Amino acid sequence: MTASAHRLAVLTLLGLLAFAPPAWAQEWRASARVGRVTYDGAPTGAAGTSSLVLGLGRTTPRNWLGTSSAIPLGEDPFWAVLGGWQRLETRGAVGGLLDLTAQGFIQRQTATSTGVPASGPLGGPLQSPTLIRTDLSGEGANGELMAGVFAGSASIRFETRAGVAAQRSSLGGVLQERALPTGDVRLTLIGAPLTRAQLTLQGETRAWFDDSLTHVYAGSTLQLVRGPLRLWGSLGQWMSGGRDGVAWSVGGAAALGPTVELQLGGRGNGYDPLYLTSTATSVWGGLSLRLGGGGPAQAPVPARTHDGQAVIRIPARSAQGAPSIAGDFTGWKPMLMERDGASWTFTAALKPGVYHYAFVREDGTWFVPDSAPGRQSDGMGGQVAVLVVQ
Repeated sequence: MTASAHRLAVLTLLGLLAFAPPAWAQEWRASARVGRVTYDGAPTGAAGTSSLVLGLGRTTPRNWLGTSSAIPLGEDPFWAVLGGWQRLETRGAVGGLLDLTAQGFIQRQTATSTGVPASGPLGGPLQSPTLIRTDLSGEGANGELMAGVFAGSASIRFETRAGVAAQRSSLGGVLQERALPTGDVRLTLIGAPLTRAQLTLQGETRAWFDDSLTHVYAGSTLQLVRGPLRLWGSLGQWMSGGRDGVAWSVGGAAALGPTVELQLGGRGNGYDPLYLTSTATSVWGGLSLRLGGGGPAQAPVPARTHDGQAVIRIPARSAQGAPSIAGDFTGWKPMLMERDGASWTFTAALKPGVYHYAFVREDGTWFVPDSAPGRQSDGMGGQVAVLVVQ
């Protein structure tokens, strides 16, 4: 067990580095959050009360990479973490997937204990108990390897995975090692946009199989995206294992401009079956700053037209699976694109004018490739492309 837990974390991290796309092609963000911000994936995760958390990372629909560190504002524990996630997935509406996750961290916390009272002078009454404070420090790593299958379309997706999660950590010289078989089932429903509002509902059931008991969680997550505003919330139940009761989270983000985003969030009854740590209610607020990597803006160019029809084309490598297109000419309702060799295409009969549009992946995320003519900021932290029909 000891060797397998350590080996899984190391091999997973190497896999992330091997398959991760070039960092310069991604969008990096710096963030600062303040409040009760906890980190489940370590023995000190449950002890946080008030911290300033600074982070740097990048996120795409198929991978993320980031680091964050908690600066205590009181007697909270300190922690810093570096981690990443990478998904490898076959093309098409049905196929297989492989998820690799790895994290490494350092931590420190203060433990308080009561000393043994000493006798008073000349056999008098006992002195008051003394408080002994001990600084504990440690480090650790965890990894997760999950393989599965999926099936779906632009509006619905089903996936199921199975694999193993492992961790190896120490705190105050005490070593902890665990490896748990785990599996989950997810169903995601993606509602058609109405006036650029996107609604996504996901239901999930996951189990971790310990030697003596099985941890089971079931819940759902709802997300609403409309222009510069994102709102999300989740509600679930720990069905069995080392934790019971309702787990919840809620949050929102609003773009204050093309680079700055305001974020608020909260959660309760969090639990990590791998580390056997639980977290109390946490509430936080902060800002996120986009540092770049989104690609330069492109000048609008006339669309290729033939017999009054305009053809929009993007490279096939821009999206896993069949993407959709949504814009002024579709009422911002996603319409499936067609495969044409090494490209995805969409043909529309358009009158002369200027049109704005974007693309939607199968998982519901909106994007505009760097190569899209007229690619530019929408002024709300996202990107749109501009189509000119002459």
